[in-house]
Amino acid sequence: MRIYLVRHPPPVGVDGLCYGRLDVPVDEHAIGDTTESVFAHIPSQAIESAQIYSSPASRCMGLARRIASPREPTSTEDLSEMHFGDWQGSRWNFIVREKIDAWAKDAWGYRPGDGESAEMVATRWERWLHHVRQLESDAVIAVTHAGVIRVALARSAPVIDSSVLNVHVPFGSVHCLEFER
Repeated sequence: MRIYLVRHPPPVGVDGLCYGRLDVPVDEHAIGDTTESVFAHIPSQAIESAQIYSSPASRCMGLARRIASPREPTSTEDLSEMHFGDWQGSRWNFIVREKIDAWAKDAWGYRPGDGESAEMVATRWERWLHHVRQLESDAVIAVTHAGVIRVALARSAPVIDSSVLNVHVPFGSVHCLEFER
C-alpha cells in the first residue's frame, strides 16, 4: 500500500505567525497550482482509485476536494496539525526564547504552548495509519500539515530520529510511504 501525504497550499497572511490549528485562508489560485503539482507527482491511476482523506482545516479540505473530484474526501481529526496551545495566533518572535529552546531540546515530549507534543501527534497518526492499512486500497492520499508529515516520516524511518521533526516540508509537497498490509 502506498500512502501519499500532501501538504496543503500556502496560507495567506500568516508570515511570522504560529498558526497551528487556526483556520487560515488559502488563495484559490494556490489551490489550483498545488492540485496541478499533486497530479504531476502522483500517478493518475493511484489518484483515481485512492481513498482520499483530509485534515478538517479548510486549507486542506479545499485541496482534497479538488484532488478527489467528483468524489468527496473523508475528513479526519487524526490528520489535524499539532495544537500549539496558547502559542496559536502569536507571532513567533513574541514567544519566549527559553520555551522554544525547551521544545528544541525535547522535540517528542515538549508541549508547545501547553498544546500537543509530537508524541501526541504520533499517536493520532498511528491510529489513522492502523485504520487505513485495513482498507482494500492500494493507494491512499492524505492532505495534511507539516507537523503530521514530519511525525509520519520519523515514525516510518528504520530508526526513530527526532531530527526528522525539523525537516523542511514545502507547501504542496508530496511524500510517499509504502506499507505492507
